[in-house]
Amino acid sequence: MHRPLRTRLNSIKIKLSAAILLLFVTFMSVTVYMWYANSKSDAERQAGQAAAAMINVSSDNLETSLRDIDKIVALLSVDTGEYMNDLVRKYIEQYDTLDKVALIQAEREIQDYLINISMFKHYLTGVTLSDLSGHTIEYGVATPYEVLRSQPSFGELTSMTNEALLLPPRLNPRLGSSADPQKGKVITIARPIRSGGQAIGFVAADVDYAIVEDLFATNIRNAGNLLIFNRRTGQPVLDRPELGLAPADLARLASHLDADGGSFYTRLSTGSMFAVYRTSAFTNWTTMALIPKANLLAGSSSTRDKMLNVSLLFSAVAVLLILSMSSLLTRNLLRLGRALKEVAKNNLDVAIETKSQDEIGQLYHQFNSMTRRMSGLVAEVRSTERERSRAEMKALQAQINPHFLHNTLNTIKFLSILQGADNIKLVAESLSGLMHAQMDGRPFVSVDEELDCLRSYFSIQKFRYSDKFAVHIGPEEGVGKLMMPKMLLQPIAENALLHGIAPLKTQGTIQIKLFTSEAQLKIRVQDNGVGMTPAQLAALEAPVEPHGAAAHIGLANVRSRIRTLFGAPYGLSVWSEAQRFTTVEISLPILNEEEALRYV
Repeated sequence: MHRPLRTRLNSIKIKLSAAILLLFVTFMSVTVYMWYANSKSDAERQAGQAAAAMINVSSDNLETSLRDIDKIVALLSVDTGEYMNDLVRKYIEQYDTLDKVALIQAEREIQDYLINISMFKHYLTGVTLSDLSGHTIEYGVATPYEVLRSQPSFGELTSMTNEALLLPPRLNPRLGSSADPQKGKVITIARPIRSGGQAIGFVAADVDYAIVEDLFATNIRNAGNLLIFNRRTGQPVLDRPELGLAPADLARLASHLDADGGSFYTRLSTGSMFAVYRTSAFTNWTTMALIPKANLLAGSSSTRDKMLNVSLLFSAVAVLLILSMSSLLTRNLLRLGRALKEVAKNNLDVAIETKSQDEIGQLYHQFNSMTRRMSGLVAEVRSTERERSRAEMKALQAQINPHFLHNTLNTIKFLSILQGADNIKLVAESLSGLMHAQMDGRPFVSVDEELDCLRSYFSIQKFRYSDKFAVHIGPEEGVGKLMMPKMLLQPIAENALLHGIAPLKTQGTIQIKLFTSEAQLKIRVQDNGVGMTPAQLAALEAPVEPHGAAAHIGLANVRSRIRTLFGAPYGLSVWSEAQRFTTVEISLPILNEEEALRYV
C-alpha cells in the first residue's frame, strides 16, 4: 500500500535530502555570484585604470601644447618692463597720437617679434595683438577681430585679471567655411593687456583644433568612443557624431562632471556605458572615454555561463548522491517509526533489533528500554489508581469530622444563649468563625475578612489570658477591599501574644496598622512586650531548624509564603529592643480580586 503524497513529502528522507541540496545549491549560487561580482569589479577596475591612464597621457600632452602657446601670449601681454612690452603698450596707448613713421616702425618691430617667437609652433595658426578699438597686428592666419569680439566670453577678457582665457572651439572663417564645420576650427588662448589696472587691449593665439583630434587619436585606442566637455559650460568640445548620441545623452553625461575624475555607469540611447573621465586644471575640459558595458563584461559573462553549467551538472550528480545517502541513513529511522506506530496502538510488546552501533542503534536500545519501562509503569499506574480510589474514600470520610465539629460548636452556641452564658457563646462563635475560615478553600481573602478572623482569634485568647492585653486594629481607609493571602496575620499575632505579652507582669498592648506606601500594602504588628536581644533578633534570620523555637518557625513560614508567592521586594521585617517593644512589618503587593487570581 502506497503512502499518500503529503506523507511522503513530510518524511525525514525528503527533508534531509532537501536540506542538503538546498545548502549545496546555496553554496554554489553564492560562490558563482561572488566570483562574478569580483570578476565584474576587476574588469571595471582594469578598464577604468587603462582608460584613465590613456586619457591622462593625452590630456597632459594637450595641456602641455596649449601651455606652450600660452607662453607666447603671456610674453606679449604681461608687463615685464622689457623693451617689447613697453613698445606694445606704447603702440596701443598712443596709436592715435604717433606719427605714421613711428607707427609703422612699431608695427614692423612687433611683427618681427611675433614671427620670431611663433616660428616652428606646428599647431599655431595665428596670433592677434589688438587694442579695444580694433587696431590689430597679426601673425599667420588669425581669427578676425570682429569674430573674436562677437564671442560670448569676450567680455570676461577685459574684466578678468591677467589669467589666460580659453575660448571654446569655433570656426575661423579665414581657414574654412560653414559647409565643412570640421575644417578651420580653432581654439583661442587670450590674455588682456593692462595699463594702470585697466584693460587696454588683448593678445589672442589660435591653435588648430586638429591638435585635439591628433593627440587623442594617437594615444587612445577606440578614439571614436571619446568625448571632451567644457566643464564650465557643460557643452561638448569634442563630439563624435558617429557615436549617435542624442542631446539628452550629452546632457546626462555632463551632469556627472562633479569631480576632477572618476567613473560611473549610465544608460544612453545607444546602450549601457561605462564612463571614465578626467578634468584638466588648465583648460577646465573634461575628457571622457565611453566603454560599452557588453564589451566590458564579455569575458566575465562567458566564464559565468560556464560556471553555471558546471554548477548545474554538479547539482544533478549531488541530487543522486544525496538521495542514495539519505536512503541509507533513514532506513533504520523508518523501522523505528513503524515501531512507534505500534506503540501508539497500545502494543507495548513490540521490540526491534539492529546491528548498528551509531546514534540510530542507541535509539533502538533506548526504544526497547522505554517500552519495557512503559509496560511496568502501566501495571504500576493501575495499582496506584486502585490505591487512590481507596484514599479518596477515606478523605471523604475524614471531611465529616470538621463539619461535625463546626455543627457541634453551633449547638454549644445555641445552648449557651439559652443558659445565658455569654462567654461560652462568644468563644464558641469565635472558634466557629476560625474553623469556617480554615475550611474555606480560597487562598486569598480580603483584608476585612482576614481582620475578622484575627478578631475571632483575639476574642478566644482574651478568655485564656484574662484580659491581660488590649488590641488596637487600625486599617487605613480603602485598604479593607484589597486582597491578601489567607491566615497570614494569625501566626504574627500569636507570636506577639505568646512571646511578647504573656511574660509581662502587667497588661500589654498590641497595635495593628494597615496602610499603603510606595505602591505596597504594609501591615505593621507592634507589641510593648519583653522584646528581643540582638542575638535573638539575629537568630530570626538564620535558617530554620526542624525543632527550632515556635516564634522562629512561625515568622519563617510567613516570610517563605510571601517570597514564594510574590518574590522580591516583598517579605517580612522585624525590629525589636529588649524590655521595650517588637515590631513586625509585612510588605505585600496591592491586589484587587482579579489581580489576585494570577497567584492562585
